[in-house]
Amino acid sequence: MAAEAKPLDISGIFTPSRIFHPPDNGFERHEWHQPESFSIVWEKSCSSEIPMLSLSQYESIIVRVLLQPEYLSPIVARADIVSDCPGTDTCDTDIGFVGEFLGFQVSRRLIVKNIPRNPMKDRAVDESIWVFERIVDDSHNGILIVVVPHVSPGIAELPFYFPDTKAIAIEVSGSMLSIHRLAQTISSPGFSSADWKDEDRTQRMLKRLLEVLTKRLRAPDYVKRVHHDNVVPREKYQDVYQKLKAKYADQLCQLFASSGYEGKGCREVDKIFEELGIASFCICLWEEMYGPQTSQEGTKLEKDEPGTNSSPTVDASFVGFVDLGCGSGVLTYVLRREGWPGYGFDARKRKIWKLFDPDVASCLIESTLLPSAIDGSITFTSSAITISNPIPSSGLYIGEEGPAGYPSPLYTVPGSTKIYHSGVFPERTFLICNHGDELTAWTPLLAALSKCPFVIIPCCSFDLAGRKFRAATRKQLCQGQQQRRELKRSTYQSLIDYIENLSVEVGFKIEKEWLRIPSTRNLAILGTVSPMSGKNSCEPLVKKIIRREGGEGWVAMVTANKETEILESNNVTDQADH
Repeated sequence: MAAEAKPLDISGIFTPSRIFHPPDNGFERHEWHQPESFSIVWEKSCSSEIPMLSLSQYESIIVRVLLQPEYLSPIVARADIVSDCPGTDTCDTDIGFVGEFLGFQVSRRLIVKNIPRNPMKDRAVDESIWVFERIVDDSHNGILIVVVPHVSPGIAELPFYFPDTKAIAIEVSGSMLSIHRLAQTISSPGFSSADWKDEDRTQRMLKRLLEVLTKRLRAPDYVKRVHHDNVVPREKYQDVYQKLKAKYADQLCQLFASSGYEGKGCREVDKIFEELGIASFCICLWEEMYGPQTSQEGTKLEKDEPGTNSSPTVDASFVGFVDLGCGSGVLTYVLRREGWPGYGFDARKRKIWKLFDPDVASCLIESTLLPSAIDGSITFTSSAITISNPIPSSGLYIGEEGPAGYPSPLYTVPGSTKIYHSGVFPERTFLICNHGDELTAWTPLLAALSKCPFVIIPCCSFDLAGRKFRAATRKQLCQGQQQRRELKRSTYQSLIDYIENLSVEVGFKIEKEWLRIPSTRNLAILGTVSPMSGKNSCEPLVKKIIRREGGEGWVAMVTANKETEILESNNVTDQADH
């Protein structure tokens, strides 16, 4: 039996490069070999035992962890690969190359850019990832991976999310995983490296790296249960989110504070960032579906660059959006400010609405959904309700009949002063139901009748009658036992299945995306229109589903005296957004 491998003495086999070559940032080069200026040594920081794997598994898992820095530091959003080159040729002038290791050769080099979550506070920094493999294959079955940030030796150049060290070495020797750091002592008149070293933070970050690597190496066959970025690329989404956050977050927090909502933990304030994330997703999705916004002169509109006097326009195929159960109206506010036409409605007006710009406030409507698709439910008045400042957006009108012949969806009911929404939309209107609760199950049915795409972010479970319920538990046939058993599902998971089944039944193609928003209810169900969807082909089917699922009970819920009193009460305080 081969002797158990021991961690290497990296300092003993390390030959530093002749010149440390920082990137082109105007700093002077520093020679590593000057003994009066530098003292270089690799120090072992921490280690743990891991199972024996193949070299390819070690490399794949370790590199994958390094390419996901968001799991190592909450300050970093992602790492973008700049280059990934196999090969063994190196030289002293390679960017980020700190030296050679006796008995090892370079088999791969990656250059990645770390993107911070807050670019106003932290800067993006490139780093090199060097993969060293043993020249002679022996019983050690080892690999060495070195991470080098592209910064000058001074601590002022190191970002806060990187340890206070010039380089990090990840060594696998047999069944031992060790983390080393390249410690450098800089001595010059009036300066000592001890003045800026943050040992506690450095050790804490290296232990976090060891913890994540150990967890992944002990479960090499682990597969993520949730996969993000299936519909919208992560890079594009995060870039848009950073712009919206910098542009609107402080402004919206001040508006909510002036309206009485203030302080950490306030649900309405916390939801601002959730709404900004959803707005970022919608903008990225619509640019993929309809193309980017353009000015009236036909040039691409750069929303992050002020100074243009051209009003934005969107592709003619984008009719507009409707935010069902818009709550505080933040999502509608951000989308309209970014040039995407649309409106939102909710059963209860929020006092924050009046603080928005007039062109946005006029598009937030206090109206209760009363679908005209419910047979014999109610008789609407013959004339539509007139709302000031209708939305001039390719036929998406709410106050008068649009040019495409679509009547206003807003009506009154005899004997009531409330305004109701018929649930009828111009064709291709994009419907958004973000934590719409009672409106969630209705969204795919209304979208099918009007030939509209939609996105639903489910939260609480309600049926078509507006009652809380738990969707039927899905059954699954157990292979091998040839017997049926219940597959245990949470109420939330059952609701997702229920909405997905309704959408597929009325002819939608479904895509699911786990959004990068600060909420545990972050699944978006995206429905695109299929050829069989539309009023002429699926109205009988939709009405059949409404009867089957008890949708007639919605009328009783909406028009009940108790419900009417609650909606009309002037003493109702603002509750949660949705």
